[in-house]
Amino acid sequence: FLAAFVGLSVVFLGEPGDLPYTIKCVHEKAYVAMDHVLPMVAASFFSILGGGSLGPEAPLVAICAAIGGFVSRSIFGCTERNVIRKHTLMGMSGALAAFFGCPIGGSLFALEVCSRFGVEYFEHATEAIFCGEVCLAVFRTLARLPIKYIWTLEAGVEHMEAAETIHIAYGVGIGFAGAFVAFLFARFHATVMGWFGRNGLLRGEKAVHRALTGAVVVIGMGILVPQTMFWGEYEFQTVWTMAPASTLEHVWPTTGATGFEMTGFGTAVVVGVTKLIAISFTVAGGYRGGYIFPIFCSGAALGRAIYCLFPFIPVQICTLCMAAAMNVAVTRTYLATTLILSYLAAEQAALSVILAASLTSLFATAYMPFIKSQVERADMDASMFMYFDTSSDEEDKEEGKDNVVEEEDAEEHPLLVV
Repeated sequence: FLAAFVGLSVVFLGEPGDLPYTIKCVHEKAYVAMDHVLPMVAASFFSILGGGSLGPEAPLVAICAAIGGFVSRSIFGCTERNVIRKHTLMGMSGALAAFFGCPIGGSLFALEVCSRFGVEYFEHATEAIFCGEVCLAVFRTLARLPIKYIWTLEAGVEHMEAAETIHIAYGVGIGFAGAFVAFLFARFHATVMGWFGRNGLLRGEKAVHRALTGAVVVIGMGILVPQTMFWGEYEFQTVWTMAPASTLEHVWPTTGATGFEMTGFGTAVVVGVTKLIAISFTVAGGYRGGYIFPIFCSGAALGRAIYCLFPFIPVQICTLCMAAAMNVAVTRTYLATTLILSYLAAEQAALSVILAASLTSLFATAYMPFIKSQVERADMDASMFMYFDTSSDEEDKEEGKDNVVEEEDAEEHPLLVV
């Protein structure tokens, strides 16, 4: 039912765009047009309520990017492209910082996701983080929400007090594993999108048929494996602790049609793989949303499978590193992903290990751009490298001799001596 409304919103309100489109606008126009806001609000609203494996983070980014650019052009009267881009990025940073509850991580995500290797719009970092901090404070105050972690391990498992150097090696290994899984996911998703394209479901007038087709698979996965429903922010707690399905907050019946439970290696792999399938068909079905939390959830399940094979590796490292590696392979946000995961799980001691997994995945998947609009900044060379004519250096040295402070002048004016 809600899937049909996703398609109808596209048919009657227009194409809402998505994260790749938002990134493309940041690069090319420096702003997102306001006529995408209403279609995005409607499409993402029905997508999230329908239980699809996409979260609200990408719609928030697109909407706040459009508002930031609108304020820049219409209220501040800015006409310089890079200034408008700064305000657009500030809007994106504010949205993610408030959503994740992590001002630095959320703000860096908005900056990193525009490129494939780090923050290229580096001159806007300070203003973006400032906006993220302000938006976080305002949102959490109005919503009366605390600024704290949201996931905890099962009883009897304590937070890591310190990491060892061998843990970084584990992080590197898990980073390669996560990169490989992300590679398989990218190939599978390309196949799914190809099938939708060959059957004409990607055309605008087929939006309802497209959404219903995707919904069949997504709901089917949810009936069999209820841990795959919704975007994973709340389901993550159940998955990374392998808790009973009865702890799922938004699914009924919580045990699905078969009474499925995560009990060991095999069932953890099933949850991780089916979650990726659900993500792919949610995107292919034209649903609107972000895949950060969904990939985190899948990574946590596969990390649990790794822990079943290698119980000497701390469970926090297995789950968080796998989640980070998979997300970085897709979004290219190695700094933000590390900060967000370590913060939300209250595992600051694991930060260096998660970073090792993130960096490993970043370089291992350098050839695999999942988001095609993540291109190099057009004015990068002009921003970073300046070329000077040094032919007049000798003349400058001669002129400099006239400015040398004599000893007697130094005695009278000691502040002239540097």
